[in-house]
Amino acid sequence: MKKKDIIEKTFLFSWPYAIIFSLVVYLITNNFDFVLSFVLGVATSLFVNSLNYKVMKFTYREHPDKIKSRQILMFIAKCLFMVLILFITIQSDEYNEYYTFVGLLTFVIVSFPTAIIFSRKGDDEDA
Repeated sequence: MKKKDIIEKTFLFSWPYAIIFSLVVYLITNNFDFVLSFVLGVATSLFVNSLNYKVMKFTYREHPDKIKSRQILMFIAKCLFMVLILFITIQSDEYNEYYTFVGLLTFVIVSFPTAIIFSRKGDDEDA
């Protein structure tokens, strides 16, 4: 069986983190709007990073000469979309912008331990 690379493992481990964090937030605050705010941030984070991963994987295979320009465009698009989501949550009375921000950081929060755990030499040949 082919091993998954670190980015794919990060997507895989983001879901348990999101579920556990959501349960903890709900048990502490008893406010479901805070949980929805966090889930909105998580969904946005996973969506934009998944889109970035797919576009860059395709670009690397089909158009390696355009990697730099596509990465710059994807970075700008990711930032604009995340700013839009934060703006919507700030303007809304129902959502909490702090939990949304933490949700937006989910991919980064999960990627560090995942990279450290699976980056041992020889553990993942295709990462």
